[in-house]
Amino acid sequence: MNKKILTMLLVFSMLFTIVLSGCKNEGTADTNSTTAGGSEGAATELPENLHAAYAAVTTSLAPWPIALVNSMQKVFDENGWTLDVYDGEGSPATQTEQINSIISDGEVDLVILFPADSEVGVTYVQQLNAAGIPVITLGSDVTGDGQSGVVCYVGPNQEELVSYGANYIKDTFGTEEELNYVILSGWEAQYDYVLREAAVNKFFEGTPYNQLAVKYCGASRDTALEEMNNLLTAHDDIDFVFALSDEFALGAIQAIDQAGRSDEITVVSMEAFSEGISAVEEGTLAVTVLMRGDKVVEKLEEVLQALTTGGSIDGYEQNSELVEITIDNASAMKAEY
Repeated sequence: MNKKILTMLLVFSMLFTIVLSGCKNEGTADTNSTTAGGSEGAATELPENLHAAYAAVTTSLAPWPIALVNSMQKVFDENGWTLDVYDGEGSPATQTEQINSIISDGEVDLVILFPADSEVGVTYVQQLNAAGIPVITLGSDVTGDGQSGVVCYVGPNQEELVSYGANYIKDTFGTEEELNYVILSGWEAQYDYVLREAAVNKFFEGTPYNQLAVKYCGASRDTALEEMNNLLTAHDDIDFVFALSDEFALGAIQAIDQAGRSDEITVVSMEAFSEGISAVEEGTLAVTVLMRGDKVVEKLEEVLQALTTGGSIDGYEQNSELVEITIDNASAMKAEY
C-alpha cells in the first residue's frame, strides 16, 4: 500500500480515538499542564510518584534502542518512578494501537515517545494532549507541526551527529575532486533518519560529490549487507559510503570486503557500537560517533527531576553528549553494546 495512503488511514483511525477518549482519568489529568514545545523555560507539572509510558519504535531490534530502554528502566527504578514499556517492533501500525491503548487505560502521567513515523507522530501528540497527557520525544522527534505539543526533545543533535563524518570526507578528499557516494539509512519515515539525510545533503551542498542512491535498512545489518551488495553490482565507481548507523556500516563493510573493494571505498558512520569502534581500530571504518544511550537517559532524568519538583526546563532541544571516534582515539573509547 502506498505510504501516504497508509499514513492517512492511521491518522483517521486516531482522530476517532481522540473524539472517544475525552480526558484522562480523574486524579491525574489536572496535574499535567503542558506548555508549547520550544518555549524558554517550558514548564509541565508532573507528580513526584511519576508513572510514565515509553512508546518506542523498537526496544529490541537494534543495540541503541536496547541501551535506551535498559538505561531508562534503571533510572526509573532508582527514582521510585513507574515505567510501562511499549515496543513498536518497527511498525507504525503497532505503535498506533499502543498509543490508543495508553489513552484508553488512562493510567499514565506522561508519554515518552520515540516515534516510528514522524508524521503520524504528530497525530499521536495531538491525541495524547487531547487526553491531558504531556509528551516528551526521545531519540527521534516528530515533525515541526507536532513539536508545539511536545514538552521537549531529548537526544542527540542529528546535524551535529552527521557533521563528523561529513567533515572527515571533506578534510580527507578535499572538495575539488568529483566523488560518488551512497547513503545507507534506517526507517524511511523516522525523523532522526530524515534529519540525518538532510544534514548529509546540507554539508555536501556546493561540492562535486554525487549521491548515487539512498537505501533504507530498517534496523538490520543483514538488509544493509544485501543493499550494499546490490549497490556494488550496480555501481563500480562508489568512492564512499555514508552509513547513518554502525549497524548499516558493518553490513556495508562486509559486502565491500567480500567484493574485494576495501581499498577503493571509504565508510563513515555514527552511533558507535563496540563492533563499530573495533572496525575503526582495524581501519575498515574511518569514523563513527559515540552517542551513548545512558547519556541520553541521563539528560532525560535531569528533565524529569526538574518537572517532578516544580521546576522547568530551558529550551526545546535537550541534547545529549556526542564524541567523535577515529583511529586516533578508538582504543580508549568504550560503547555500551
